[in-house]
Amino acid sequence: MKSGSEETIFNKLRLIGDNFSTLRIKNIRIYMTGQIVNLLGDWMQQTAQAWVVWELTHKATALGIVAFLSQIPFFIFGPWVGVFADRYDKKKILLITQLLAMVFAFLMAFLIQSNQLMVWHVYVLAFLLGTVTAFNVTAEQAFIGELAGPGNIKKAIALNNSLNQLTRLAGPAIAGWLIATTGTAVSFWINGVSIFVSIICIIMIPSKGGTKEKAESGLKQFHQGLKFLHDQKLLRLIILFAAIQTFFGMSIVQLLPAFSTTVLNGNAKTLGAVIGAAGAGSLVGIVFVLPFVQQIKRSCLAVGGAVIWAGIWYILFSFATTQGIAMLCQFMASLGASNVLTLSIGLAQELTPEKMRARIVSAFMMIIFGLQPVASFFVGKCADLFGISRMMWINGSLMVLFSTLLLVIPRLYSLKTTIEIPVIRNQIIG
Repeated sequence: MKSGSEETIFNKLRLIGDNFSTLRIKNIRIYMTGQIVNLLGDWMQQTAQAWVVWELTHKATALGIVAFLSQIPFFIFGPWVGVFADRYDKKKILLITQLLAMVFAFLMAFLIQSNQLMVWHVYVLAFLLGTVTAFNVTAEQAFIGELAGPGNIKKAIALNNSLNQLTRLAGPAIAGWLIATTGTAVSFWINGVSIFVSIICIIMIPSKGGTKEKAESGLKQFHQGLKFLHDQKLLRLIILFAAIQTFFGMSIVQLLPAFSTTVLNGNAKTLGAVIGAAGAGSLVGIVFVLPFVQQIKRSCLAVGGAVIWAGIWYILFSFATTQGIAMLCQFMASLGASNVLTLSIGLAQELTPEKMRARIVSAFMMIIFGLQPVASFFVGKCADLFGISRMMWINGSLMVLFSTLLLVIPRLYSLKTTIEIPVIRNQIIG
């Protein structure tokens, strides 16, 4: 017979271990195999791209422009991407978007390898890839939900996010080493190959076909999604917290190449190490912290608290002058930041009817990412004018301030989930 302490430890381990229970589903295993290879290459490319832009310009504004162009498609195409995913076969959407992403990766690699790359090439390809990603991410979230089935959606999303953070831990570090030893082109070539592996895995999964809703326009169906979000008071609040995290937190991430060289006096390896530390924090946050955060019935308190935690560590990060301290701050900040979008997107899908799931995800992403492009450009410009560390301090402070103001509103304490949501004895999006 187990003692009370042994039983408690066993239950906690079981709670964490259930993170990976959806791997029992064959199609989930196939898809996630492709994902882990694809995500590793994607993080390598993101790191290499940021370094290329910094090397070409040495301006934080340029980093902000690339982030702006990568994210603005979520806002431009927001009213259509979710409806598109609901209406057509999600598997075909994923195959087309992955194929285009592979072409863009190989094109970047070729331009770098042949010494023809100019900063405007990066701008154009960033916008094109951002457009493809807007359609891909929305379809992917709904596709994973279909593969997992009812009751397993949040677990599957958590598993996908865990893989994302695991590859975020390794990808930037590998890219930093490759940039320092062989140049930047290799990371783009590798990403193109990794996408090809993902395409093969998607092809292996049987297609269920689309919902084929064609009676109403995309804008009208998107409006229905917005109305659904409006009627869900809890979701409205969760989205607001997620918007604070993305608006201010993601703006800090885009400044890391500049911070690594001008403040830490490092190189591409330094950038890879700092981003890798953030990935390690996110992985630990999703795998070990989130299962217990999920037990909090008032989700607004859990998400708001996570934003405040991240903001405090971003403030401390602004004072870092050594690589070790910077890595520690990024690790600790990501413990909270990783939970925000994971909780938010998972809750949005659990509260949404299956036939509307993709358009709700697209509405969600349009809202929380819609202002991010403006923030990316504004923060990059201000960093050039006032200093990188100062902008990081300002962003972290605003995260703490706005989240605290929301949490002190008395009526928020009465907000709970309005339906029974399966506990994720397990478990965004950066």
